[in-house]
This record gives sequence, C-alpha cells and structure tokens, in this order.
Amino acid sequence: MAYSQNWNVTDKVDYEGLKELLTSLVVEITDNAFAIKKSSDDGGSMVEVWIEGGLQGTPNPPLPPQCRGWRVVWVSCPQGYIKAFEIRK
Repeated sequence: MAYSQNWNVTDKVDYEGLKELLTSLVVEITDNAFAIKKSSDDGGSMVEVWIEGGLQGTPNPPLPPQCRGWRVVWVSCPQGYIKAFEIRK
C-alpha cells in the first residue's frame, strides 16, 4: 500500500460528502464552469475537479482537511470543455 503512510483512512469521508465539500469550496474560488467526478488510476480511487480556465489567481489548490483519505486532482481545461465532453458532475 504505497499511500497508507500518506492518508489517514479513518477520517475518510464518503464520495458524496467530499463532493459536497468540494462544490462549496470551488463555488467560492471561481465563477467558471466546473465538474467533480470520481475516477481511478494505478494509485487507486481519486476525485477530479475540472475547472474551465483553471485556478487563476489561486497559487495552490485549497484542500479542506476533510479530504484526507482521498486524492484530489485539480484539472484546468479550456472554456466550453465540460459541456462539449459531457464531464458528469
């Protein structure tokens, strides 16, 4: 378990809870379209936050402490990308 030393799984929130937290956070930092989706790769489950135009003016992605247990990947995409490719929220 490569990530066991990095994540405290006892504090892990469920996906719907994390999506709710991230949605309220992203609404505060951008007026652009965004989508949040559950995904996975070789490292396991993660949550992707797609924001059209990215996090302009925000030096580091703000992660609430409740995100422990989940890897959150911030993805910058061009305007119109989310609707064109139907990234599900």
